[in-house]
Amino acid sequence: MVKLTTCLHHRLLAALLACLPLLALAQDNEARQAFIELSASEDELYVQQQMHLRVKLYYTNNVIQGQLSDPEHPDVMIEQIGEQKQYRELLDGERYRVVERNFVLFPQKPGQLQLPPINFQGTARHARGHQYRITDSATLFPLEVRDIPDSFSGRTWLPATSVEISERGLDQGGPVQPGENLTRTLTLTTEGLPATTLPDVTPQYPDALRAYPEPAQRQSSATDEGVMGQLQQTVALVPVPGHNGEATLPEIRIPWWDVEEDREKIAVLPARTLRLASPAATADLTPATPGSGETEDLASSPDNSVESAGTHWTWPLLAATFALGWLTTGAAWWLQTRRSDRSQPDTGSPADAGGESERGRFALVCDQARALDPAFFDQLPAWVRQLTGQPCHTVGAALECLDEEALRQAVSQWQRHLFGKDGTPAPDGPALEKSLKRSRGSWQQDRRLRGNRPGLPDFYPEGIRP
Repeated sequence: MVKLTTCLHHRLLAALLACLPLLALAQDNEARQAFIELSASEDELYVQQQMHLRVKLYYTNNVIQGQLSDPEHPDVMIEQIGEQKQYRELLDGERYRVVERNFVLFPQKPGQLQLPPINFQGTARHARGHQYRITDSATLFPLEVRDIPDSFSGRTWLPATSVEISERGLDQGGPVQPGENLTRTLTLTTEGLPATTLPDVTPQYPDALRAYPEPAQRQSSATDEGVMGQLQQTVALVPVPGHNGEATLPEIRIPWWDVEEDREKIAVLPARTLRLASPAATADLTPATPGSGETEDLASSPDNSVESAGTHWTWPLLAATFALGWLTTGAAWWLQTRRSDRSQPDTGSPADAGGESERGRFALVCDQARALDPAFFDQLPAWVRQLTGQPCHTVGAALECLDEEALRQAVSQWQRHLFGKDGTPAPDGPALEKSLKRSRGSWQQDRRLRGNRPGLPDFYPEGIRP
């Protein structure tokens, strides 16, 4: 029995040892279900120089889902260029699906740079149907970031593959007149730098020209080769009166560092000269002053005599026309006022405030206020017109004429209660009536203090209000 057990143990151990190569092969196949490949355009670069990083994820058809991380570093400005690409590729006899992402990196500090690993986590399905997790990571080699060279002469560090400056505008063929508005647009274009890093182009203009620059316009674009930046600076130039001859726009020089040739270069916009109109040429365009010989000759000519005679009658005719217009306007106002008085008998004057009609309408308004009758809003302006003699045709205008704050608040609360949606409660009717009586008493007392003299009429009489 003991010999049989020992024999079984030896057979099981031999079977396990025989399966180990197959398990290792299966694990190796699973490890190759997905893997990452990194490639960089530079292994040594300057600070703020562009570096192109390509991230490629290879995976087989067994991979059903996964997540690929992006590069990141606190001291590096990283931007993805273009959209993610997906295609198939044959590698070592195996057909893979490929996900490709492209990035541009701009290191901001000199020294050795080590990017964190790029990681992938996914799920694969075995041929028998069960699922298992797969992972992979790849780390880019260390990068050597060099500092700005001491020999660089510019104020703004521009490491790029190309920098150009151009201009447009100022295409006037003849001399420039004083006060003429000229437009000049300077364009700075770079390859390998974003527009945010480009300096403003603000040359020093001569005293004969006043410069009014506009805010710079910046735009960045991405291509397969990297980033391109463009800056446009537009300035309005106005010649100053009193200057003649020529005005020279100075040469513009922008130093930059060619990263391909590893040396400084300078983008140059040559100087150009504008011709300014001379005072004599400007004087030829102005009319002759009175008292000169030319003026006397023109005045003595027959044509000028006819023109002077015509001018002599122009002003009296214009004055008569304006006078006739004023008289017509006054007559229309008077007729309209009389018609309004006849058509609106309830619009009384302050002298009629004590009449029976005003008292009766006031009693009606008080009854409506006490009962919170909505007809109050129609009768209030009519009563105020009788009381004050003012052309009050709306509730707001009537409240302005009475100038009683308690009454204004009560009427406003009533309107919110009727037309609002915030659930404002209705005002107290008797309190509203008291406010009306107090307002009427205050207005009558003020009128007695003024000596019962009506105030100035409204600027626009009633009936012809615009």
